Amino acid sequence: MFQCNRRFAFTLIELLVVIAIIAVLIALLLPAVQQAREAARRSTCKNNLKQYGLGLHNYHDTSGMLPPAGSNWGSPQIGWQPKILPFMDQANIFKQLDMMSGTAWDSTLSDGRRARQVNVPYARCPTDPSGKVQGTDHGGWAQTSYTGSLGSQRTPSANGGCNQFLTAGVNYQQPGGSADHGNTNRVDTLSGAFGRLGPNIKFASFSDGLTSTFLVGEILSDCHDHDAGWWHYNGMGNAHASTSSPLNIMCSCPALASATAASAPQCFPGGTDCRPASNWNYAWGFKSAHKGGAHFVMGDGAVRFINQNVDYQTYQNLGARADGKTLGDF
Repeated sequence: MFQCNRRFAFTLIELLVVIAIIAVLIALLLPAVQQAREAARRSTCKNNLKQYGLGLHNYHDTSGMLPPAGSNWGSPQIGWQPKILPFMDQANIFKQLDMMSGTAWDSTLSDGRRARQVNVPYARCPTDPSGKVQGTDHGGWAQTSYTGSLGSQRTPSANGGCNQFLTAGVNYQQPGGSADHGNTNRVDTLSGAFGRLGPNIKFASFSDGLTSTFLVGEILSDCHDHDAGWWHYNGMGNAHASTSSPLNIMCSCPALASATAASAPQCFPGGTDCRPASNWNYAWGFKSAHKGGAHFVMGDGAVRFINQNVDYQTYQNLGARADGKTLGDF
């Protein structure tokens, strides 16, 4: 009696079909996975800004004003972010700062590190690809993805040919934003919530309403030339972004932007190369790596995602705390 032993196996064609089906499934699933990851990163970024909002409100409740972002170029040379450490569950760090030294940011902490080398968990957005933020090129300063808003403030570039956004009353509030880079102790020439010389700003001065005024927004540190992170009053994480530069203008960060964005006509006005980060009229703008816009925490503590195609005048109005203008949709 004969017994037939048959061996079942895939043919080459069947195997190729299976591989093709798997490839199609991966192609379909990969964007969904990437979107889920970005959604998680955006959620973290939003929560970071919520913490800033709470910390700033708690500071204001205690001191009667927002934390000064400087001391008129003088001691202790720290910005507003170190000053809210006790209100951000970081009191242990704050207690170790030598406020009498003149350089509190260089205080030696109990673990032997300089204060300026220490970062906090809420300071960095996980979507931010900047080498400075990720720790590969930080120059010894803890970096951040967020800065205080100068508002609709005049921010001239080092290169006089790179001042595309410098028309009074159009690109910055006049007279409320007339002090270059917010270098003033007068609140009437500072448009936004912070200035690096440390004027005393109170919520009562937000006559346009807390719900419609920026406090803090996203930046990309690799696009900025003020490298002292969030510790120093002249670091990019202090009060170093204005709404004068349109949202997500990437001229000063070609390594992070697409070739098209980095070579956009607005980056070469009149043929002048305005990509160096010392052209503050471009570099001192709010930017993020999120698709389509950036997060901001408003004066009331709410976090809003602002579309990068927001009406430019509305964007200026969101930066100014007291311009008296009627806001469009945002």
